Amino acid sequence: MNERKEPLLVIDGLHAQVESKTILHGVDLVVPRGEVHALMGPNGSGKSTLAAVLLGHPSFKVTAGRILFKGQDVTALAPDERARLGMFLAFQYPVEVPGVSVLNFLRTSLGALKGQEVPVRAFRETVQQKLSQLGMDLSFARRNLNEGFSGGEKKRCEVLQLSVLEP
Repeated sequence: MNERKEPLLVIDGLHAQVESKTILHGVDLVVPRGEVHALMGPNGSGKSTLAAVLLGHPSFKVTAGRILFKGQDVTALAPDERARLGMFLAFQYPVEVPGVSVLNFLRTSLGALKGQEVPVRAFRETVQQKLSQLGMDLSFARRNLNEGFSGGEKKRCEVLQLSVLEP
């Protein structure tokens, strides 16, 4: 018997606006589990806007349609609730956060996702394992978040975040 898997992401007739300007006009997209899709288009075509709407950015209002993630309607959920379900946005130009180490950022983020403080010893073991899997050194995680990072280091930091936070 061929069992059909529910798609990971379904965007169904999505309309959205910022202030009083409609910016998305009936977007439809289905992303099956296990597939990777890329959105491409010229500047101003709505790629970043769609990402912001999918993640629940408060400046954008969904006026019609729905967003299903793992079969759950997330259209009305707050950004942190979407994050807890596993939705994550990797930025083209990640922000530098002086004074906050990658380790502290990850531990705080993981605690927020779990709804409780993460024990230091277990957290360090997890991070060390993930760093090792990614061929990275612990010294990288002791640096301030994205501060002075090259473009490649910023991407590696995002991969580390994805690996540790498991969105």
